[in-house]
Amino acid sequence: MDSQGQEIRVRMEREFKSTEEPMFYLASLNTAEKERIGRFHTSESGSHQACGHVYKEIEAKSDHVWKILRQFDKPHIYKEFLVGCRMVEGDGTPGSIRHVQVQTGLPATDSIEQLELLDEENKVLSFRILGGDNRLKNYTSVTSVADRTLVNGRQGCLVIESYIVDIPDGNTGDQTVSVVNTIIRTHLNSLDRITTMERR
Repeated sequence: MDSQGQEIRVRMEREFKSTEEPMFYLASLNTAEKERIGRFHTSESGSHQACGHVYKEIEAKSDHVWKILRQFDKPHIYKEFLVGCRMVEGDGTPGSIRHVQVQTGLPATDSIEQLELLDEENKVLSFRILGGDNRLKNYTSVTSVADRTLVNGRQGCLVIESYIVDIPDGNTGDQTVSVVNTIIRTHLNSLDRITTMERR
């Protein structure tokens, strides 16, 4: 394994150790946030599928975070396991297709993804994986962001990313959720760092 691959493995192992979501979210979600989850974020999966939600509070306004999240043609801005993106079809509106390249050191090389939803009013984006050299088969992701009062009392936003995916052969549902949660958490932590640096 090269040095880049080793660095990726170390980062993923660090994130994996904290893969369980903070329980306070289950108690502190307000009525509007619960309705938002019920409207946009899937929570049911088939017998051979896994699903999950990852939550991230960011000390920045939702408008600022949304400007980054909504760029379907530039996911590598904050998804640090991606090294590039090429638009195959469309202009970043629903139906557009992108081809992303994955860093070495991960069990994947690329992914072909289609934008399913870009809701500017509610700040919600959804895409699904069409193909590529990866293990995320029939993967659909929904990401939303909305303003909220943070745990520390300051104003910020809550990013929620939910997903549903087939369980790969040889894996259990719990293993699949742990791996996917780790990848998403790494990306959302990167998003937090980027918005923090931009505020300085």
